[in-house]
Amino acid sequence: MKIKVVLLAMAFAATARAGDKEISPEQVVPPTQDQWEFKLALPGWATWLQGDNTLNGHTAHIDLGPNHIIPRVDMTADVKFEAHKGRFSVLGEFLYLSLSDGIGTNTVVKKMDMQVDQMMADLAVAWRVYESPKAYVDILGGVRYTNFYQQLALQPNDSHIEDVARKIAVVPTAVNIARELQALQGKNPTVPIGPIDAGDIRKILAAINKVKSAAAKIKSIPDAIAYRQAKIEGILHHALDRQVSRLDDWWDPYVGVRARYNLNEKLYLTGRADIGGFGLGSEVSWQAEAAFGMMVTKNVYSEVGYRAIGVDYDQDGMHMETITHGVELTLGVVF
Repeated sequence: MKIKVVLLAMAFAATARAGDKEISPEQVVPPTQDQWEFKLALPGWATWLQGDNTLNGHTAHIDLGPNHIIPRVDMTADVKFEAHKGRFSVLGEFLYLSLSDGIGTNTVVKKMDMQVDQMMADLAVAWRVYESPKAYVDILGGVRYTNFYQQLALQPNDSHIEDVARKIAVVPTAVNIARELQALQGKNPTVPIGPIDAGDIRKILAAINKVKSAAAKIKSIPDAIAYRQAKIEGILHHALDRQVSRLDDWWDPYVGVRARYNLNEKLYLTGRADIGGFGLGSEVSWQAEAAFGMMVTKNVYSEVGYRAIGVDYDQDGMHMETITHGVELTLGVVF
């Protein structure tokens, strides 16, 4: 009887151990570094913009702050994402900003309406070269796409055109229309667009030159002042009621580095810097940012930092050398 009890106990123990071997693999949790981690963030950026925008040799000097930019924003969007596994990461950003402004004048141009749309798309891969419980350092390689659109719409000043046309009808050389347009040169808008005389303004001046030839052809007709005036008004109105635009886009490869240092379980410092362009898209393109972050919950984080982006682009008559910088607030989620 004792032997049977001992045998039963041994059999039970063996079965238990066998069961443990079957269950234990299901209970093993894969290491964190073997799992994918995703981040999605929505930054808010209050920017200053300084630099020059040159078109066909004419330069507009830009010095705008948030008090100038924010009231003229038509639409803005900024999204960052990251996928991370082990030492490898894929990260990117999509940034879009649309600005518009209008300027009234007392010349043959009643109003100038300007619009600027800028889009930036960024995609990079990162490799972790150093990691400890307190910090890590990644090297980056990626490409940044920039799309920059400028549009200028002119509205003719009909009442002023009528006065000008009357003078020209009487004495064809009495008024210099080009001089009035040159007066617009100093009226730079509060959006980063090229100056008024730098786009297709030469086409406008060429059309206005038809005024002289039209007046010369009909000036010999007796009592034809009213006819000449109507003809000249039509030419001026057609020449000044127009819209000109320009689209520039380019790709900038870049290399960089980013790092993070954990102050404790919730608070951390983070930073990133990259440089690119290398004459393949822009001459030089760079970015630098630093932030103080906090894990609000296990899956939600927030950051406050400072960011700057610089570009030196020179192609097809356009030279843009600007720096955009300012405070950036970010709210993100980890999943």
